[in-house]
Amino acid sequence: MNQAKSSGWAGRGAPVEDPALIRQAMQDLFQQESEFPIKVEGTHTLPYTARIHQLDPRKELLQLKLIRPLPHELAAGASFEMVFSIGDQRFEAPTIFHGREDYLLYRFTIPVRMAPSDRRRHKRYPFRPREKTYVVVQDASIPGHGISGPLVNLSLGGLAFRVDRVMRLDDHMRVTPGLGFFERGKSFPMIKIRDLPNLPVFDARGVLANAWERGGEIILGVQFGEFKETELRELQTVLDIRDLKQRAAMVTAGESPRETSPRSSAEPKGAAARVSPSGNQTPDALRQLGRRCTRIILAMEPGPERDQVQGTLGAAGFLRFETADSPDQAFAAIRADRSTTSPLLVLKSQPDESPVMAGLRALQNDLEDTREVLVAWLVQGEAVPDSEDPLIRPMPWPSAEDPSWLPLMDELAGLE
Repeated sequence: MNQAKSSGWAGRGAPVEDPALIRQAMQDLFQQESEFPIKVEGTHTLPYTARIHQLDPRKELLQLKLIRPLPHELAAGASFEMVFSIGDQRFEAPTIFHGREDYLLYRFTIPVRMAPSDRRRHKRYPFRPREKTYVVVQDASIPGHGISGPLVNLSLGGLAFRVDRVMRLDDHMRVTPGLGFFERGKSFPMIKIRDLPNLPVFDARGVLANAWERGGEIILGVQFGEFKETELRELQTVLDIRDLKQRAAMVTAGESPRETSPRSSAEPKGAAARVSPSGNQTPDALRQLGRRCTRIILAMEPGPERDQVQGTLGAAGFLRFETADSPDQAFAAIRADRSTTSPLLVLKSQPDESPVMAGLRALQNDLEDTREVLVAWLVQGEAVPDSEDPLIRPMPWPSAEDPSWLPLMDELAGLE
């Protein structure tokens, strides 16, 4: 039986290789129905959310149920990384993909080792930019700086936020700093989080724990200082609400319908269709893998235009299609869908766009923070307008002759 390679894998911290302890950890994840991310080892693709559906210690296999399907082209023997929490400690563990069991069910090896990944003690809850929860901090230097940006995640122990603006407090001049500006241990005597659920403003203090760059943006991790009892109670209430919403979304997503849409004839076949599961994938290969996994809903009336759009997208590598005969039909299908996967909705520009925009706004409000609906708004034969909504991207009509739409589609799908 193929086992995860322990010699070439290096987690952070002292690794654990005791089979009994590892199996107990897997048993705990199974009994608690804990969700955790897995991803192809050595790549920067989006992780897959998984939970243990079944354990088979005799064959040293575990069966994982995923929120979205793995690529059909993924070969058995691909190396994956699991990241999971046991008690107050997070671990990384290598595992090997063995094949598909059923829809969203896949076989993997029980890890042969696991290693602590960091010292995180509290569960972190992600926040999306559309929720408009904002962080403002002030450092303790003189004359001092104000740093602000949208919240990325939050826990009882700290937060992470994206740096949108840095301003000198003495003359209100903006600063454009690099990573070197954000020294670990920098004190933040004032931290304000604005527009949390049921909490307009939350005040705290803390220190800079780390800073890193992601896609050209700087993210700051902040560790909270000691809370007063009232502050702790306020924050715990916010996170309890968040936890309830996440659990409700997990329960709703538990029974996903089987995919019925046929695979496109434009899909490459044979050896060229396989993506190397090693860490040697090129950006183009990773982008193609991401396109194959992107869920697209074509909300257009049946006919040559819809067939042409589907054929052009399929030729570019987008293969996971669903169709709706109108925007309203697509909105109803998304509401009824219990999957937590964020669909990419392809709409055609209309002479009167008001009803469609009103329907989109109502849909986004109904979904709240459980899912986002990303919209590719196709414009034919006219200048492409701008959009103030980051989830809606007007773009030229897809065609093989003018590929300017493809980078916009990749960006909307999160592949750039």
